[in-house]
Amino acid sequence: MITELTDQEVITLGARYRADYLLEQSGYTIGLAAQEDKALADYLPAGYLAEVTSARDAVAAAAQDKSLQQAEAKEATRVHHTAFGDAKVWRRKAARIAACAKHLGKPIPDALLHISQARTAPALALQVTNMVKLLDANQASLPGTGAAALIEEGKTLAAALQTADDAKELKRYAALPGAVQDFYRQKGLLYLGLKVINGAAQALHAGDPVAASRYAMTILYRRGRAHAAQPAPAPQPAPRPAVEPELVKA
Repeated sequence: MITELTDQEVITLGARYRADYLLEQSGYTIGLAAQEDKALADYLPAGYLAEVTSARDAVAAAAQDKSLQQAEAKEATRVHHTAFGDAKVWRRKAARIAACAKHLGKPIPDALLHISQARTAPALALQVTNMVKLLDANQASLPGTGAAALIEEGKTLAAALQTADDAKELKRYAALPGAVQDFYRQKGLLYLGLKVINGAAQALHAGDPVAASRYAMTILYRRGRAHAAQPAPAPQPAPRPAVEPELVKA
């Protein structure tokens, strides 16, 4: 079992990620982990790598279906126009501006520089609210003249997220055709499996930061840029889907 999260939680998560990026990321991560399979056995459930590989194969097969490609593209457009998607863009903007201030020698709190995951609207609302408070407290240290507008935008998005109803989202996904639900479910399982493998490998290499840093989701989280060559592609890379819809990267 890749995860004990509910199917609806996995489906909701899988809907947010592009199949093609997930497949590229899995090719790299699974290929890298396969080279250390015996060493990772002490940090992963029995047979875990094989289960994640099966999820990768299921995503690869489903991603060739044009109807599922269209569903994924439609979901991408919808997510991009929700408060959830807008808030994630705002987070990145706020963190980049805070990083600029840090490089200018200003005393910026780490909480503005490092963004943790937020999978639900309430969690993201809390994160944006906290970042808004920190931006407001450190406004004098931020470069340029757009800090006030950025803070107000954050407040608006936090309020919108606080009124978002995650239960309605779950019901919406539950009403989707079975094939689409299963596609999203397999993407969610693959994503979670890759995260678990990365965490286990980072634990394995806790004393070697360079080795640990190889286990990252940089391919999945890239935003339209060609990624740098990675040292360990999968022995048998999964095929990529024919289209590349834009999905939100968490």
